[in-house]
Amino acid sequence: MLTSSLLIVSSITMAEPEESHETLLLPEAIQEIYPALVGDEVWIAGGISSELPAQQGNMTAKVHYLSQDNRAWTSAPDLPEGRHHTYLQAVGERLFAFGGFVQTQQGQWFNSDDVLMLDEERSRWRPVATLPMPLSETVAAVINNKVHLVGGRSAKGELNGQWQHSTDVDVHLVFDPQTFEFTRKASLPGARNSAATVQLGERWFVIGGRQTNGKVFNDLLEYLPAEDRWLEGPSMPEGRAGHAAAILGDKLYVFGGESAQGVNKDILVFDFKSNQWQRVKGHEIARHGLGAVTVDDHILLIGGAKHVGLEQTLNTTQRFYPEKTE
Repeated sequence: MLTSSLLIVSSITMAEPEESHETLLLPEAIQEIYPALVGDEVWIAGGISSELPAQQGNMTAKVHYLSQDNRAWTSAPDLPEGRHHTYLQAVGERLFAFGGFVQTQQGQWFNSDDVLMLDEERSRWRPVATLPMPLSETVAAVINNKVHLVGGRSAKGELNGQWQHSTDVDVHLVFDPQTFEFTRKASLPGARNSAATVQLGERWFVIGGRQTNGKVFNDLLEYLPAEDRWLEGPSMPEGRAGHAAAILGDKLYVFGGESAQGVNKDILVFDFKSNQWQRVKGHEIARHGLGAVTVDDHILLIGGAKHVGLEQTLNTTQRFYPEKTE
């Protein structure tokens, strides 16, 4: 169990890893995505970038997946409309998409409250539920076969459609994929959006995030389901938002994101055995809005942007092998 004691953060330097696999190009440059693992397939849905047409809100409805025996992304049925900051979550072989921003007559940042599910034939996405509130930039995990969603941005009043119409929330919703109903659990210690999340066995962690007032969090929070409460662990060396995280072995890796200094370059590593953070230099992953997912012996880093905002969005998928750099 994590403690809230202050621990020393050290720095280590990694050499650049050799490329043992070809670069996997995405069909389009995208950021603000949350990949999901369905069996041995990595799925991504939607996204936004300056490379996409302005008339469609710079966002896409495209959905793709990558099988471990394939060397290229495969197209799947599109979402009903373009959207971004939509949380993609698998429960067994079922795939759900929660909320996200879409374009409507009210604006390009309409905060949606729909829950979509890919049907068993993988032929189309269909709405199966309505979130208790519009919700985007949330994070989620599966605990006891139910989806827990925490934090994000929601419409703060009757207006919806512009960026300034949303506000940060600390909500903790639990979605039952069998009944399509929602219940509530203990809220986050602080409202936030753009956090990252990982699971280590039955343990669920939420890392960092930010608020619309500019505050950026550096905390590591663990949810205790049996007690329905959040526990604060050792903080990251700095606050991050729009970052991605993944676990490989007994270590938590945090990639990219944004802070007051711009796009973060160093990788942060939390060792569950020593209960300490390390800053990794010499292996730059400078991007935000990227997705990260663990696959076998490596971590896939998907899309993201090298500059704050929509500019310099990438269409690459990078394989990160920790054992080649430590």
